[in-house]
Amino acid sequence: MTASEDLAEALKASRSALLDAAFGVTPERAVLRPADSEWSVLEVLAHLVDVDYHWATQALAMRDNPRHMFVGFDDAAWKQEHAGIRESPLVDILALLHESHEAVLYHLASMSDDDLDAPALHPRGIPYTVRDVFLRYPAHDENHTRQIEEILASI
Repeated sequence: MTASEDLAEALKASRSALLDAAFGVTPERAVLRPADSEWSVLEVLAHLVDVDYHWATQALAMRDNPRHMFVGFDDAAWKQEHAGIRESPLVDILALLHESHEAVLYHLASMSDDDLDAPALHPRGIPYTVRDVFLRYPAHDENHTRQIEEILASI
């Protein structure tokens, strides 16, 4: 297996676990928040769509330009910009999430080992590569899997 195929398997497994955690949630329950300042399951899932595209764009920019400075995803700005996201149908968010994950896998499949090892700049000055961007996905999914489980346990 190539490095990109190994990474793709990790991304598929983490996303599958996340979707398993949300499996069976009703549209009515998906929009409930444990507290006003917290996120609902639907908001978590919708957020993942934009993170998928954002990080994939960052990975491509890093591959193409070693002087590219990685730009993180701003969760607080996303929440403000998507204040009405809970009005979106859950089925639509799930379809968008499938599309965004497929886009990530498509871009990953286009990467050679050299592409994955391409260095770029990180705002904290740490060594950072295209591979590091793709390695963010499984950990991010695992974090949100726990969050979804906690949300569902508390509502």
